Amino acid sequence: MSANPLFYRSVIPLNRETHREITIADAENRYGFARETHVIPAVVDEFSAALMHLPIVFAPASPHPSPVFLVGVRPTQNLFVDPLGRWTGHYVPAFVRRYPFMRGTINGGDPITCVDEKSELVGGTSGVRLFDADGGDTPFLRNRIELVDQYYLSARKTEQFVARIAQLSLLRQVTIETNVGKEASSVIHGFMTIDEEKLNHLPDDDFIALRDDGFLSAMYAHLFSLRALDALRRMLVERPDSAEISPETGLAAEMQGNTGSKKSGKQAT
Repeated sequence: MSANPLFYRSVIPLNRETHREITIADAENRYGFARETHVIPAVVDEFSAALMHLPIVFAPASPHPSPVFLVGVRPTQNLFVDPLGRWTGHYVPAFVRRYPFMRGTINGGDPITCVDEKSELVGGTSGVRLFDADGGDTPFLRNRIELVDQYYLSARKTEQFVARIAQLSLLRQVTIETNVGKEASSVIHGFMTIDEEKLNHLPDDDFIALRDDGFLSAMYAHLFSLRALDALRRMLVERPDSAEISPETGLAAEMQGNTGSKKSGKQAT
């Protein structure tokens, strides 16, 4: 049996009868489950919406690296979730918004909606019902099912996207360093970014194919998003539990000049 995705502990099919009475927390402080991670999966269709707020990098995975939002610079610390469980940023990743639901299948059959039955969001007296008194889907559940289905489709598109950039050898390793004063610093290894120099020097046929497949805009959104690394520095300084950090210290990304998209040598015509 494969390991559960991030956040999920016990995923089971959503059942109209056995789950008739359950509720799902939908308050603004529901994001505590995401408190202890510094990376969250990303899909290409949300790159443009998130690029001003969340750095997008690529994490090692099989068969190809996976795009992730960098939401912290220390393992087990999400800078966007406050002590009360509220998401403090301007953009909430779709992977977070769909939780505790996800899409699945049974023995290769038709897709079904599943739920993490052990999620802290499930149950309680102040949550939102999934089914009405007659057993029909509530507007809340219909909205979540739509989000789950959209995420699934975008995840398949993302797989094609990363396969293409891997095929073109456009990724390179980077080192992200956090400086928090003379006595404390950390370095994150293993992440990758698109090499803009290689992108700009692709053969015309490959460049145009990326544009025609709708991947070029996502690539530049990723490059622009790297500018949000400095926002992580500011957030680290401003956190109540980081009071010892001086505003003069911060976050540096060793990317050989790849800290944001420059004007491309090619035009997407």
